[in-house]
Amino acid sequence: MSEKQLSVIIPTYNVEKYIVECVDSLLAQISTPNEIIIVNDGSTDGTLALLNQHYASQPQIQIVTVPNGGAGLARDKGIELAQGEFLFFCDPDDRVALGLVQELQQVAQRHPEVELFCFSSTTFDHEQPQRCASKVKHDLAGLQPAQQVLSSLLRNGTYTSAAWNYILKRTVVDNHQLRFEQRVHEDHCFSLGAFLNSRQAWVSEKSYYQQRVRVGSLTNGSKNSDYFLQRYHAFMQAYHDLMTTLEKNTWRDRLQKEYLLHSFRLMVYLSLYNRTPVPHYVINAIRFLGREIKATGFKEWLLLNQPELFIRLQNYKVVKEMKRISLIPKSVPVV
Repeated sequence: MSEKQLSVIIPTYNVEKYIVECVDSLLAQISTPNEIIIVNDGSTDGTLALLNQHYASQPQIQIVTVPNGGAGLARDKGIELAQGEFLFFCDPDDRVALGLVQELQQVAQRHPEVELFCFSSTTFDHEQPQRCASKVKHDLAGLQPAQQVLSSLLRNGTYTSAAWNYILKRTVVDNHQLRFEQRVHEDHCFSLGAFLNSRQAWVSEKSYYQQRVRVGSLTNGSKNSDYFLQRYHAFMQAYHDLMTTLEKNTWRDRLQKEYLLHSFRLMVYLSLYNRTPVPHYVINAIRFLGREIKATGFKEWLLLNQPELFIRLQNYKVVKEMKRISLIPKSVPVV
């Protein structure tokens, strides 16, 4: 067993307003021999200066600077440097609640077979931090097969490919050559691979991760056509990985259906909330791939067989919701 149980990897780029709060939330619960690896992805603001000012003398923190290449390559550099038995990828503008590391340590001692450590998460508004909402919500708890955890999240609609969604054993990363590589949507294949290739998971009953919602971030800003196309390609690659990783049986058929339905809905809603048309390639994928699964209930049937009508009906709901929370003017017609 590695002397270091946990390596936290934080890719950072121009986050001088948030990075200290993020690192401090981790430093409050991480001491040597565990480590925090901060990969400065060529920041052009004061991020690196702040990191050196606050943490250069901290023995459990390693700061490394790389040429700007995106969060994926920065995380891969962190993997290369990490010496921990478990890896946790934290985003630099978010926070981690106390108790995460302590529970991981307890679980790893009692259940050495655990390869994936899962927990629920919330979002908080940067401008009004007291405004919080549920993000990832687990319906299972305790020891669970990792693929069952994936299935549960897909069914309740809170699965996210974000790499901060779990803590993963290093052996799974190495044995299955999991890497981020890409600059945008780099976590789709990595996160799905984490769930598909892990055997035993532990699901905490607590919510530990707190995602900051801020205007202008990659996650929450207005998205252009390249964003949607790259996200679609990431979905297709992840779907291919699912179908080739698992043997064909009723379980794979179930995960295939759950992953497709979750992904179809998410791609539709991303466009609707962005106030842009759902791309034609998404509609074509729904029609083509949807033929491989059997709908259960009218709403699923409508999505798979009449996607244009499904989109129009969902757009009506989205516009009403965006008006309610004042994201768009009330003069915008509900059509």
